[in-house]
Amino acid sequence: MKRYIKILILALFVLVLGLVFVIREDKPKEIIKDYASFDPHQNTAIFAAYSSDGTVSDYVITYLKSLKEIAPNIIYITDNPMKQSEAKKIKPYVTHLEAKRHEEYDWGSYKRGFNWLIQRGFLGNVSSLLFFANDSTLLVEKSLKPVIDKFSSDADFYGITANQDGTYHLQSYFLVFRPQVYTHRAFADYLNQVTKQRDGLTVAYRYEVPFTLYLRGLGFTSQTYIPYENLSFLPLNDKNCYPLTLLSKYNLPLLKMRTFTDRLDVQESRRLVFQWLKNNAPQAYKDLIKHLEHIHSSYLKDNR
Repeated sequence: MKRYIKILILALFVLVLGLVFVIREDKPKEIIKDYASFDPHQNTAIFAAYSSDGTVSDYVITYLKSLKEIAPNIIYITDNPMKQSEAKKIKPYVTHLEAKRHEEYDWGSYKRGFNWLIQRGFLGNVSSLLFFANDSTLLVEKSLKPVIDKFSSDADFYGITANQDGTYHLQSYFLVFRPQVYTHRAFADYLNQVTKQRDGLTVAYRYEVPFTLYLRGLGFTSQTYIPYENLSFLPLNDKNCYPLTLLSKYNLPLLKMRTFTDRLDVQESRRLVFQWLKNNAPQAYKDLIKHLEHIHSSYLKDNR
């Protein structure tokens, strides 16, 4: 009997050691890793992300799957250390991963991703598109290809929506650039002026807001998927404050996740937004609910 007790105690000891090892191994850590060969002749996306607990939500995975269809090279720069188990989730879609705290928000990630591309000879290619994208939006459409197909050959750079806060500018959660834009020396110069700011709002006003006029000042032309002038009947400058209108009337492909926070002055019923997603975009709805449950969002109460 004593022998069996000793064996049981030993087994429990080994099990506890194993659990401790697994827990230690899966703590968020800095990761810089190449997962696939970079092809400069293919479209490339720099994807900026942030997670307070080092995880990657399902809505991000869904987004990456679709983004990879239009940009085979995805450079994933997240402003935080990451768990190894989470890195494995994005591995099938990502060319290069950098998971490291830099405290410069999305624009700091765009800067780092672009400089990594320069080191790989990206500027030597003259035919591919460059995308800036980030995890601040929920993919609503099944594919991003129709969005790109609408990109006029007359425009040099492109976005989903524009905003009039501060001055007219394309919103930087999704931007597309033709080679004549990103190969211009002034493009890298602009990104390399990005430094740490006190908060995300300051980052937006210092880097996002002036960017459109900066590029236009160089002679480049822009276009948006949803023309800003078509939304002039909506009073607030940031038209993302009207998510239901954008979804139901203008086929908005990417919904701001801030819709379900107090950081966006939402003017329409969140309950109806939930219902619209449930009826028209079930995958997006499923991913959204799972994420809101993960972060214990108080806005889940509107999902009824």
